[in-house]
Amino acid sequence: MEQTTTTAVVVNASDTFRPLKWNEMVKRGDYIQDGNNGYELWVGPSGFHAGSFVKQIYRRSSRRTVVEKPAE
Repeated sequence: MEQTTTTAVVVNASDTFRPLKWNEMVKRGDYIQDGNNGYELWVGPSGFHAGSFVKQIYRRSSRRTVVEKPAE
């Protein structure tokens, strides 16, 4: 019998992840909300809409640091 292991990542979703909209495609590297354990990395097939999942799907947000130029 084959044994599978899952790794839950415990992070604050508002800091590093953003929820996918219902019509965004889920791809490898996205995360699924895993109850009280945190977020589990999605390793299944790509091509499903996020709205077809029962649990919320998250993607790492790409926050860009904005640097203001000093006034001259």
